[in-house]
Amino acid sequence: MCTSLTMNTQDHHQLFGRTMDFPTKTPWQLTFLPSQHQWQPYTSSQVFNSKYSILGGMRHIANHFLIGDGINEAGLCCAELYFPIEANYHSSPVNGKLNLSPQDFTNWLLSENSSIAEINSKLDQIALIGTDWYDHDGIYPFHWLLTDKTGQTAIVEPTKLTLHLQSDPVNVLTNTPSIEKHISNLNQFLQLHGNHFDETTISAIQNFNGPLPSKHIPTDRFIQAAITRWKSQPTNVANGKNTLFNFLETVRIPKENDRHDYTHYESVIDVNSLTYWFKNTANNKIIITTLETAINNYATTHIFNMEELK
Repeated sequence: MCTSLTMNTQDHHQLFGRTMDFPTKTPWQLTFLPSQHQWQPYTSSQVFNSKYSILGGMRHIANHFLIGDGINEAGLCCAELYFPIEANYHSSPVNGKLNLSPQDFTNWLLSENSSIAEINSKLDQIALIGTDWYDHDGIYPFHWLLTDKTGQTAIVEPTKLTLHLQSDPVNVLTNTPSIEKHISNLNQFLQLHGNHFDETTISAIQNFNGPLPSKHIPTDRFIQAAITRWKSQPTNVANGKNTLFNFLETVRIPKENDRHDYTHYESVIDVNSLTYWFKNTANNKIIITTLETAINNYATTHIFNMEELK
């Protein structure tokens, strides 16, 4: 469930793309949260006034917003993805730490930080708590992909209780297993050895012309995304956006019967221009807006709908 990747264009724009496959009974919608938006972690009585405006794919639940992915006005982009089995959380609040549920951690990343570097400097202050959230839908095992205007791509994988930020040299994230195991599987697929991603791996990808694995499992989607990412050299944003949406269609999970684990939306974000393309898979229509436009037009939270395309 869920595939994400980042990509650089030749005109120096950083792009992000993802599918949202997380099962839910409430809709994912393109949503704007202004700066000074108040939010309260489920695990704390502390109320935050967001430092930064946020534009992203969100769910609105009991006057709270669960952010699936988004970008803030400083150009920090973040996405949460499912990470079952390997996600490791504290069982109770930790003294001296800011205790956050996995869902609230995404809000904290985007509302309180301007860059990957700032997150890295503050991550030791955070404890992730294995707790329910406002939707009372259980404990969510997440890991997170981050990118910003520097062109970096990093991840937070809570395999240990102490959080740390690590570089993601592949610029791809799917689901379990960990990034190291994914890289090892990628190298094995390319008939290489080890769990390092380097120029040897990139060269092997660029020379690869065989069939790609085609199952919807995370390991296959990681290999598909990695090969697409490193074979692509989009000249500009329009080319890169089309490349990302074309790829996301190949890993889209169709809706079957009443199951909720299907691709609810696909998104592409231009980190530099703060532009968000939100594709609703129910009708394949795309809502396009920029964070600057949202800041200028809306003083309070705003949930976009397809009629605003007119």
